[in-house]
Amino acid sequence: MAAEVRRLAQQLLDSEMREEELGSLLERAEAIRRELEIYTAAAVQDARHRGEKWEDVAKAAHVAPETARARWGPERVARMMDLHANEKQAAPARWRGTGTARAADLVEGESAETGGGGAPSPADQLASALAQLQAASGLTIREVANSTMLSPSFISRVLSGDRLPTWDLVCALARLFGSDPAELRVLFEAAHGLTAPARQPVAQALAQLHAAVRGLYLAAKSPSPQRIELLTARAIDATAARRVLGGVDVPEWEVLAALVHALGGRPVDFQPLWEAVHYTFLMCDDPRLPEGTVHIALPGQVP
Repeated sequence: MAAEVRRLAQQLLDSEMREEELGSLLERAEAIRRELEIYTAAAVQDARHRGEKWEDVAKAAHVAPETARARWGPERVARMMDLHANEKQAAPARWRGTGTARAADLVEGESAETGGGGAPSPADQLASALAQLQAASGLTIREVANSTMLSPSFISRVLSGDRLPTWDLVCALARLFGSDPAELRVLFEAAHGLTAPARQPVAQALAQLHAAVRGLYLAAKSPSPQRIELLTARAIDATAARRVLGGVDVPEWEVLAALVHALGGRPVDFQPLWEAVHYTFLMCDDPRLPEGTVHIALPGQVP
């Protein structure tokens, strides 16, 4: 909960720096207040479980013992925690900046360099990918809600980007839609501000990189390879884009970064995965790739 408060506070700071409208700032502040309220209740409950008396709790909270007992009694805290657990199937509401472009805008309209208005946020991209999967699955919002035992309005907010889902919910939705959760992992981690994993075997690194690219491609509403060629100003041609998206090639970083940018992503989120592939490939004793199916472009290598 403390980590969630920090995340929400960072969102508020970012919104202030972007000079968002007052309504957005106050909504962000309200999300922090709600999270602090549940954190306080949980902290008091932990203290009570450790054996602290109500008098000690009251002194720490600067309230009367009767007030502390009424505010954080076990039954009331249990109800608060149950409600919080239900709400935390997704993280607190998130708001878009006034100048933020959606992934669809970037693909169907102008590129970021030509006036698109800025890249979509990772949370927007995650929501877009989930929405595309839901549309492709043919399942209605109500059917998804029934399968996940969540309300239709809640599912709708997740798919529209107004709620940031937990990894458990992302996995459940991906499997329900007949997709691989791994394809959404980097989008999820970027949306939650998580760091990339440590070094790993080359096969696993390759799988994670290609899954991440496919997830971003899905979030951008699956533009054609020809469209990608135009968006990257031909930094990557249609054939090369098709091979990368198909898991056949791992291009040089400049090419991959151009592809990620064209799909509305942040290259910084993908660079650790790309570096992991090259690190493990260059450092392993037997650099043969699984089944010889993937080609890795090494730095400085002549095609």
